[in-house]
Amino acid sequence: MRVFLSGPMGSGKSTIARLLGERLGLAVIDLDERIQARASRSVAEIFADSGEAAFRHLEADVLGELLADTQDAIVSLGGGTVTVPELRHRLLFEGTLVTLDADLDVLVRRVGSGKGRPLLAGQDIRARLTALLAQRAEAYAECHARVDTGRLSVQQAVEMVADLAGRELVTVPLGRRTYPVEVGSGVRHRIVEFLAGRRVVLVTDENVGPRWGVNIADTLRNAGSDVALVTLPAGEAHKHVRSVEAIWDQALSAGVDRHAFVVAVGGGVVGDLAGFAAATLLRGVAVGHVPTSLLAMVDSSVGGKTGFDTRQGKNLVGAFHQPSFVLADVDVLETLPDAERVAGLAEVVKSAWIEGEREVSALERDAEALRAGEPQATSDAIRMACRMKARVVTLDEREAGLRAILNLGHTVGHAIEAAQDYRLRHGECVALGMVAACRLSVRLARMAAQDADRMTALLHRLGLPTDVTPHLTDRTLSFLSADKKRSGDAVRYVLPGAPGDIELRKLPLRELASLLRM
Repeated sequence: MRVFLSGPMGSGKSTIARLLGERLGLAVIDLDERIQARASRSVAEIFADSGEAAFRHLEADVLGELLADTQDAIVSLGGGTVTVPELRHRLLFEGTLVTLDADLDVLVRRVGSGKGRPLLAGQDIRARLTALLAQRAEAYAECHARVDTGRLSVQQAVEMVADLAGRELVTVPLGRRTYPVEVGSGVRHRIVEFLAGRRVVLVTDENVGPRWGVNIADTLRNAGSDVALVTLPAGEAHKHVRSVEAIWDQALSAGVDRHAFVVAVGGGVVGDLAGFAAATLLRGVAVGHVPTSLLAMVDSSVGGKTGFDTRQGKNLVGAFHQPSFVLADVDVLETLPDAERVAGLAEVVKSAWIEGEREVSALERDAEALRAGEPQATSDAIRMACRMKARVVTLDEREAGLRAILNLGHTVGHAIEAAQDYRLRHGECVALGMVAACRLSVRLARMAAQDADRMTALLHRLGLPTDVTPHLTDRTLSFLSADKKRSGDAVRYVLPGAPGDIELRKLPLRELASLLRM
């Protein structure tokens, strides 16, 4: 366990780090002390002699060395450490990053005269702190959680951070739009922390509603929320604009305003429809996800893609609209049919292959446990997939380039879905699409045959279909031209290599169809 404490000067980082270390039995590291030991000078002297830019460079070097050491520890960061995006994102993905905060009056009182704090030297303390907080607002927002040390006792703050560290939170860092993805048993109950007392439009479907949707709606009502429950017909066949209209109509009839919150409780279809409705309702209201399928937990609930199908293809109309939270409760998977749960593992394999050897090896090790639905193995796999997606979305939120690698297996997979009139499960089609991608990559000398065999074997061990040849019909290939990644007469195709080695390559549609048929 590694916990990084960030926040402005006066927020209590050093004190809470020391007490948290005692609470958890972990070493405590003060980054400024490490820097001073390296430079044989105080932080104030480094600023005075060399300036802030030189200090930040030294700070990055020392923190890099600290991160290379895999020991568990509590690390108290400098107030400006997280202003460097590369360092901040590394902290987010290598431990639990908590921003400590307090009201301005509290911070001013705590820093006193500002002695020993070079960024405050010789300046009006309140004005300078106000400016620093404004400059760093986006950076401080990108964290796993914020803890207000001005409103809590020191011991309460320590206990809160200890609880956060134990949750293994995933965060999608997007500045002030940063949101948490929490995975685990019973996490759906945390919805009241986000929505107690709010006006909520809860969207579910006829399959999920009776078991989970109504229960969550009642939980929110008991917490003082005004809830309008929208129950849609279940299944991909109903992922069309008429379902979106049903959400709009019921929400507006309930008198929602721009402070309302749309919540999706269901699988990927419900999430996509609710997300699009939220993106367009009153020109945009907040949305949160409580995914109830494995597929939705590892893919559609994270990243902000929303939309619906048309007769020309899948998800061809939509919008980017990031959620405010995602609560992936593995308990709800107990009621999911085995075939549905297993289908979701296709996206897990995709995620692991994008990540690299360690993640693929972990899936191979846990394949039987994952196929059986063992909770810990499933939770670990969901977190891995969400972390991967969070990293990619942070770098390319709207799929201008890199994010397209998340479509590994989807070009042919979506074509198979459309050709089969959406009778096959999305995950099953993605698995077949990944086999097709391997076949194509081998034929283009991009992938070694043994790596293609390895991916196919892993998909098979997890219970997913791998015989793609019968599906490569003229009807299926005709849907390739409807792919969202098409540009003119070519498609940006995702070609896998060894684990962690993924390439986007523009391929003419005619050549693509010919290679797939070989």
